[in-house]
Amino acid sequence: MTYKLNHNSTSITRLEDGASIPADPANSDYAEYLEWVEEGNTPEAADVPPAPTYQEKRVAEYPSIGDQLDDIYHNGLTKWKATIKVIKDKYPKE
Repeated sequence: MTYKLNHNSTSITRLEDGASIPADPANSDYAEYLEWVEEGNTPEAADVPPAPTYQEKRVAEYPSIGDQLDDIYHNGLTKWKATIKVIKDKYPKE
């Protein structure tokens, strides 16, 4: 058997059949994996996750829709556009 770590650390992958095994000591497949490691074996390293896209970075920083609507209501479109433009300028289209 060979295994590969997953970047989420809540599971590992058994490479022979692609099974995702939860990191749960009560799971028999995971117990088998732990025995395999105790025998001196080493799993393959996890794949490096891709860098977030500019869209994902923007979404993470935009205020919630509710906060954006409050901003428009209380401060007008010009203020709201300025808030959004700061984020768009920070993460330009690639």
